[in-house]
Amino acid sequence: MTLSERGRIVPELQEPGVRELFIKRYRLFYEVWTDRVHVLGLLHGAREFKKRE
Repeated sequence: MTLSERGRIVPELQEPGVRELFIKRYRLFYEVWTDRVHVLGLLHGAREFKKRE
């Protein structure tokens, strides 16, 4: 396992390449590529997160 795979798969999305880390009260969303990591967003933990349809 690499450090980029340290976070868990985002339960709301269920996409293996999209992961999240908890940093204090925030959720950091990122996408893992073979040669890089893209930060997708930072969300306060009290906010509701829903997948766009």
